[in-house]
Amino acid sequence: MRGLIGTILVLMLAPCLPSPTHAQTTLTPAPSPTDTDSRWEVSVEGRVGFPVGYIRVNETATHGTHLRLSDLGLDVSEAIEAGIAFWLTPRDAVRATYLYYVLRGGKTFERAIVYDGQEYAAGRVDTNLDFWRASLAYERVLASVGDHGRLVGSAGLTFVWLNAALTQRPKTKAEDFYLQELPVPIVGLRYEALLTERLGLRASVAGGLLPKVDSLRTEGGTVYTWQSHADASLAVTYALTNMLSVEAGYQFTYLHQHEKSHEDDNVFELIDNGPRARLTLRFW
Repeated sequence: MRGLIGTILVLMLAPCLPSPTHAQTTLTPAPSPTDTDSRWEVSVEGRVGFPVGYIRVNETATHGTHLRLSDLGLDVSEAIEAGIAFWLTPRDAVRATYLYYVLRGGKTFERAIVYDGQEYAAGRVDTNLDFWRASLAYERVLASVGDHGRLVGSAGLTFVWLNAALTQRPKTKAEDFYLQELPVPIVGLRYEALLTERLGLRASVAGGLLPKVDSLRTEGGTVYTWQSHADASLAVTYALTNMLSVEAGYQFTYLHQHEKSHEDDNVFELIDNGPRARLTLRFW
């Protein structure tokens, strides 16, 4: 997976590098972000990050060890995201995205740890905290900024599927966070503009919160869940043609999940940031 995402990042950025044929090629003027000729958008994005955070999983009266991601050998994250949007009108769109996060690693512990009611003896422990996130949002152009810029607002829902597993061969113990989670409302704001004929800027922030609520599940009594999200990005865009563009920049991600019942008290927190690259195709 790491090799695949790295390859995607390189392929996305390769068209931006100068080549001898560029000077001989007549380029079609790139569209402004305010143009509405293309109603469909399809994108694929790759990310590499440097995560911090922690996970703690209790089981009945057994208190789990507070495990930092660095304790588990999770020093680098990778993610790939696919998205599709359809502009219903020149100002209104519906966007769906699917994000897959790769959080895997291993570490040798000098002392025993406890996870989900099970003790892991001193020694090698492998961790898989991979998760996926699916989102659906309505977008609306709120205002035009200058001749070639716009401000876009969004509102929607997102859902995270996490099955956090620790392995000390031959045993594996996984906590199914996804069983207790609910869709979380998300709002966002995005600014995009052309700086030159082909070079542009895109900046966005988004976040959401689900306060402590009944998850509608039971496990040793009612399970309560709460969750929060925050995302921010800043990128430079470059239009290869009037349909195809690439962008590269910085991404910040925050995710906090907490579930609690008489039996469980489990927390997962991720704070991540790093470079990202995206390829976007626009068509009718």
